[in-house]
Amino acid sequence: MKIAYLYFIMAMCIGCKAQTIIPLFDGPTNVNGGYYKDTYNDLNKFEGTWKYTNGTTSLTIILQKREMISYDDSYNNYYEDVLIGGYIYVENGIEKVNTLPQLTFTLPNSYNYHISGNIIIGPGSIYCMDCGVDERMVLLQFSDPNRDILGMEPEMLLRRSDSGTIQKIKLIFRSTSGAIARDGQIPLYTSYTVPFGEYLLVKQP
Repeated sequence: MKIAYLYFIMAMCIGCKAQTIIPLFDGPTNVNGGYYKDTYNDLNKFEGTWKYTNGTTSLTIILQKREMISYDDSYNNYYEDVLIGGYIYVENGIEKVNTLPQLTFTLPNSYNYHISGNIIIGPGSIYCMDCGVDERMVLLQFSDPNRDILGMEPEMLLRRSDSGTIQKIKLIFRSTSGAIARDGQIPLYTSYTVPFGEYLLVKQP
């Protein structure tokens, strides 16, 4: 009976450890069993449908916050809040890519969505030098279902840029590295379907 009770206590302790809440923004890293929670609700500010329009060219992005998603690899096991997303890019009236249907599925890994991540950047960072005291940006990963480019590490940097009552986000889409030639062959693509650059997106009703 004592042994069974000890196993119960141990199981309870393990469960408590798994529920340890760590601030996603400024908490310590690599805490196994922890829960990296968006305690300041920074990710909430980027949820919704956002659209950039320039004539007959447009970029629509939908971002959703998922809470307490399990992350498990060879080194770490923890829970985290994550933004996932999809997008539609229309160029000169022609739809070039649409990943929104993916959002209707619950994928086993949050980072399998074509937009995903939860890196929160605050004042003092080289990305946020002119940010206000309480202003924070979000850095997300990006992938293109039509173009897998060896060597490129595309990312989306998001910053709220409201104008009065109109909610907007400024998006910087770029890659931190360039395409790599495989076996001496010139890469088929050196950019993604969505062009790199800056976009100002307006929140949709």
